[in-house]
Amino acid sequence: MRAQKFSSIFLAFVMGATFAIPAFADQAAWVSRAEAAKALEELAGAEWIRHYCAPCGDKAVRSEAVQSIGLFKVEGENYWEIRVNGKGVDLAYVYFEKKGKWRNAAMAAKIKVQDVPKELSDSLLATAN
Repeated sequence: MRAQKFSSIFLAFVMGATFAIPAFADQAAWVSRAEAAKALEELAGAEWIRHYCAPCGDKAVRSEAVQSIGLFKVEGENYWEIRVNGKGVDLAYVYFEKKGKWRNAAMAAKIKVQDVPKELSDSLLATAN
């Protein structure tokens, strides 16, 4: 009987965690036109961006050279997205360099996000590829 109760509690925990983690996956991928325009303004001069998803458990920062960047309407939706090198990005997990610091693109555009650092730390930057 105890084993069955434990199994039920464990299953409930696993199910809850499974559904909670994806809630952070797309915090600022699709945003209002005004938010996207502000983010594009912030990112406009960036030659490089860095990707880092703290809620996803990323252990390292990924660097990407910016060859193209633009604001696009999401097909069939009343939302907009920023595309870097032709691919939509979640602004919550994108960082750009400004005044020697790597700043969160969503926060710079005043988009509310949670559980992400405002800036990348030196220790995280040391993991960049």
